[in-house]
Amino acid sequence: MKAMVVFGLGAEGMSTYHYLYRQNRRQDFLLVDDKQLGELSPQWQEVLANNENTRFLQAKEVRKQHLVDSIIVKTPGISPAHPVLLLSKKSKIQITSNTQLFFEYLNQHAPEAKTIGVTGTKGKSTTTALIHHVLSSNNLPALLAGNIGEPALNLVADIKRLQAAQTQPIIVLEFSSHQLMNLAYSPNIAVVLDITPEHLDYYVSFAQYAAAKSAICRFQQPEDLVIFDPILQGASQLAKQSQAQQLLFADTTTKTSPTALEAELNHNVILLHGKKILSATMLPLTGRHQWLNALPSVIIGKQFGLSDKQIAKALTSYQPLPHRLEFITEKKGTRYYNDSQATTPEAAIAALRSFPDNTVVLIAGGSDKGADLSAFAQEIIERGVTAVALFPPTGQKIQKLVEATTEKNQQTPPAMRIVDSMPKALAFALKHTSKNSVILLSPACASFGIFKNYQDRGEQFRNTIDSLVAYDKN
Repeated sequence: MKAMVVFGLGAEGMSTYHYLYRQNRRQDFLLVDDKQLGELSPQWQEVLANNENTRFLQAKEVRKQHLVDSIIVKTPGISPAHPVLLLSKKSKIQITSNTQLFFEYLNQHAPEAKTIGVTGTKGKSTTTALIHHVLSSNNLPALLAGNIGEPALNLVADIKRLQAAQTQPIIVLEFSSHQLMNLAYSPNIAVVLDITPEHLDYYVSFAQYAAAKSAICRFQQPEDLVIFDPILQGASQLAKQSQAQQLLFADTTTKTSPTALEAELNHNVILLHGKKILSATMLPLTGRHQWLNALPSVIIGKQFGLSDKQIAKALTSYQPLPHRLEFITEKKGTRYYNDSQATTPEAAIAALRSFPDNTVVLIAGGSDKGADLSAFAQEIIERGVTAVALFPPTGQKIQKLVEATTEKNQQTPPAMRIVDSMPKALAFALKHTSKNSVILLSPACASFGIFKNYQDRGEQFRNTIDSLVAYDKN
């Protein structure tokens, strides 16, 4: 019996460990992480104290002899260039993942389950959550997991419960590129959103990043479905790798689709097979890019037998996810929006286009992942952004790009300042607001450095606003 190496001791590693331990309580485990033993969570300390077949090694201590006759289950965020993985490949050690083990479980124990997978550079969490909400709010047995927060193997107990009730599970999964990179399965229904440059600090090229996502549809069969926007080149190129039936959606307000569509966004109306489902303005979502993210859920709802009325009702009752163009509050005529999850230029550009020109005071910048920020800088100018608070180090790059473009075109640049904290960013932003202004946190960059992650950045934005509002009331 091969030993199991759980590499990466976060929530997904814990999910993997408990799943494998339940399969065989005599299984030998080696837990590996870049952290030291004393830095592990209390849950992992408890595992090590209570299971004599489980031991821990810090990643830098791992040698070839520790991996002989083992299988490595790695957490997706670990770089392929990590020394432990390079050693494993050199030694021809099998490497798998929580997601791969989950699909193997379905293949063996729940082949009747229907899987729906969503990937894309941005918008995948909202799209995944919308699909799940449309199905579950209409009493369909939909389960939600993946990159959206719940490790896939955590669903096994729920799947068994539905099977005991003789109910066919519907499993909705959000996939990151890291989760798809070495996956040997595709979901029954694949939703492919736009693919644009991202994680270029992880992948050697955009081509490698796009290729990592290909498992979303590469293993599909002719009876499966692939849903995508044919106007978007990245999505179309990925979908071409699928044998599945194509179901298409697009925003046809300004562009014509090259092929027939299942669903479309035309001006402010969502259509299915040319028939109005609802006005997009009824959605609790801000911005055309978010309205477009609702279209796959319309298509999938129809595939599972829901009526137009049921789909429309579900969409209007959806509760938006935090940090995704999330409306926070309105104070003295200024509205505050948290779009901290916009960690690419394309996502931030879409956010800027969600508001009238000359109304936005922007908070942007952050850590550098190698993305080209020139189009974002151009959008700041074209949209007449009033002022920009910028986090380093990319803040300096954005400032230089904006200044160079405005100087070339003999324009006046917006007020800009490099800041090193959220209170300083908001204090600067507030100095440049007027009636009907929008203060928008849409960074176009990752958060690491000043903030722990994009959630921390968004929460600091929200909390700082709350303290400003409380101070004003006093």
